[in-house]
Amino acid sequence: MSLKDQIKSLAATLGYHACGIAGVQPFEDYRTSLHELAQRFPESAELCRRMERRAEPLGLNPWARAIVICVRRYGKYAIPETVASHIGRNYLCDRRIKDCPDTTMPKRMKDGLTALGIRVRTGGVPSREAAVRAGIVQIGKNGFAYAPGCGSWINIEAWMVDAALEPDIPAPPAPCPEGCHACLDACRTKALAEPYVTRIHHCIAYLTYEAPEPIPPELEAKMGPWIYGCDDCQRVCPMNQGQWSATEPAPWITGVVDALTPGALAVMDPETYARVVHPLFGYIPLNNLNRWHTNAKRAFGKMNELMK
Repeated sequence: MSLKDQIKSLAATLGYHACGIAGVQPFEDYRTSLHELAQRFPESAELCRRMERRAEPLGLNPWARAIVICVRRYGKYAIPETVASHIGRNYLCDRRIKDCPDTTMPKRMKDGLTALGIRVRTGGVPSREAAVRAGIVQIGKNGFAYAPGCGSWINIEAWMVDAALEPDIPAPPAPCPEGCHACLDACRTKALAEPYVTRIHHCIAYLTYEAPEPIPPELEAKMGPWIYGCDDCQRVCPMNQGQWSATEPAPWITGVVDALTPGALAVMDPETYARVVHPLFGYIPLNNLNRWHTNAKRAFGKMNELMK
């Protein structure tokens, strides 16, 4: 078995849906798109500048000779709709949640590559673009990566390696239905300015957890029921229909459903938040309960409006 085949076999054994190999040449299209976004939407310029360093894989890793890319499918967990209608599914299935079965996959992959005698560095590349280059995903009009048999309910993980591996054939554009604008129509804040163009600072996901507060009233009024993240453009996408199988339990969510409702989060005390909710989102500051309160009160108010 060739080294490349051993790597793909390792990924499959660990539970990855797909694995591909990409070259380490600069991602010029990625760089160009960031420049265009920064010019068109000046409020995103600083974020685009920080992201641009990923366009040069060899910048900090001159020893790298290939990129190993894997797709993790999370659209297999049974997530209650009472939670998924307010919190993005990606965050509810985050592999960093310690009780998620996938939590050790990246470390085990890196350890496995090292055991094969390969020098490894995790990340450092534009993951979606690298996965397209490796032939394992396609990009939809909403900007999300789609993998066969998964839709866009996936995460992409990358490792730079010093092994000389033959790159796979890049993937063609995603087969979005001709004339389909379902994702653009569903975007409440019109962050999807046009196919494949996202105005990042208007994205509801960004507004719920990263945007400076207070949120501009004209955007806050359009954020709907979302407390953390947003799945609107993925939910309506024809290519995602039937792609969430819900065949595996998610006890880390089902065990705390009552604490994740808008009503509960709107008035949650610090002790309950630290004990019950924050362990699911341990990568964000513990002292951000006020933001959860604000988002949940808005979402709770929106629910009451719809019930009248």
